[in-house]
Amino acid sequence: MSYFFTELTIERCADVKRRIETDILGEFIPLTAEVAVTPEPVPFAKRKDLSYKPIKEGELWGKKWDCGWFHLKGRIPKKWAGEYVVARIDLSGELLVYSARGETLQGLTNGSVFSPGYTKDLLHITPECSGGEVINLWVDAAASKLFGLERSMEPDWFEDKDELHGRSNAIVTAIRICKFDYDLWQLWLDISVLENLMIILPSEGVRKHQIARCLDKAMSEYNVKGAKAAREILKKAFELKSDPASIEVTGIGHAHIDTAWLWPVRETIRKCGRTFSSQIKLLEKYPDYVFGASQAQLYAFTKEHYPKLYDQIKEAVKAGRWEVQGGMWVEADCNLISGESMIRQLSHGMNFFRDEFGVTVKNLWLPDVFGYSGNLPQILKGSGINYFLTQKLSWNTYNKFPHNTFIWKGIDDSDVLAHFPPEDTYNSELNPSALRMSESNNKERGLVGEAVSLFGIGNGGGCPKEEHIERG
Repeated sequence: MSYFFTELTIERCADVKRRIETDILGEFIPLTAEVAVTPEPVPFAKRKDLSYKPIKEGELWGKKWDCGWFHLKGRIPKKWAGEYVVARIDLSGELLVYSARGETLQGLTNGSVFSPGYTKDLLHITPECSGGEVINLWVDAAASKLFGLERSMEPDWFEDKDELHGRSNAIVTAIRICKFDYDLWQLWLDISVLENLMIILPSEGVRKHQIARCLDKAMSEYNVKGAKAAREILKKAFELKSDPASIEVTGIGHAHIDTAWLWPVRETIRKCGRTFSSQIKLLEKYPDYVFGASQAQLYAFTKEHYPKLYDQIKEAVKAGRWEVQGGMWVEADCNLISGESMIRQLSHGMNFFRDEFGVTVKNLWLPDVFGYSGNLPQILKGSGINYFLTQKLSWNTYNKFPHNTFIWKGIDDSDVLAHFPPEDTYNSELNPSALRMSESNNKERGLVGEAVSLFGIGNGGGCPKEEHIERG
């Protein structure tokens, strides 16, 4: 085999994936759309009280912090009978899709700072249509993104002083239904995972070259016989045994939501609806998938503003599919607040989870907090909490925390088992390179053979999506 064979295969994978990406979505038809724009959110029950106007792809619908109700209508062509059909909806911001009956279907978003090129703009309608089905969707949209508004590092550059503290031009990028090539999508996922794995494997290892040969053969087969034939070849690569000494990683779907940060609290409430409805949909689709969420305040928001969705969450918790995480009311700052404040956070949070879900939370879940008081283990122990998970300290540029899994002793010698996920992120892509980080960055490797991976994109309509779970 040529010394350059694996490098050439990696380049070929990138070219083939780009070609596949353009073909996954096939023939499409635009949906007819009307929009009503308001300065503040309007609940689903009052959406018909608004004044609507027609709108189509390419048109501007809102400026920063505007809210919009879209009514999308159409019909699947009869000639598409038997096809997998999706709706592609991109309104240059965050949105929540409803059925005509008011069911929350899924949150969508057009990007994330954590993952370049990340989009979540597909609503899966049916894996096999009969042809002629009516499409009738309502969309609650926000003219803002996962991190609020677009901001410049040099705000004085803007001539329009109204944009000094952020801007958002919400354009209707896509409102259409499309044929979806499921086998081609699966092939793209297979190639992506194996390419990523091949990149991180050592050059002198046999497995790297076995995968390269398999990929090369499969991509040639794809050009001749299509996606299904190519995937049959790639099965051999997935059956290759991994190193039995590798770390065991437990993945949990995660979508951290900042209760108050770069947006009004009203958007936090809507982010709950977008995030949680998306996860209910994925739990229905993938029977082995488990999602988890912290912060009693977010559940309280959902109970008040999305009661039907809240009932679905309660059922998922009862079935063991949804983990109620972290005993605090919110993921609280633990540097500045007093001990009494921390105790109240735990008291109110744990009582809420016990009253609402019948769950006694045994862990403190604080992946996004920047530091912790030395008396926290004592407070946790006194609250009946024995486990602590965090991650944010790993982002420190200069002072690297020396452990990932350890016994944390407090001032009074109370102790809890603490875990810092070795991936150093709570937005994992759940691909081989991310999971390898769990092994190579595990500071207790050789002693502790387990780690947690928090996968998904937080703060809105992103969260875990189909691709995360398929890769897992």
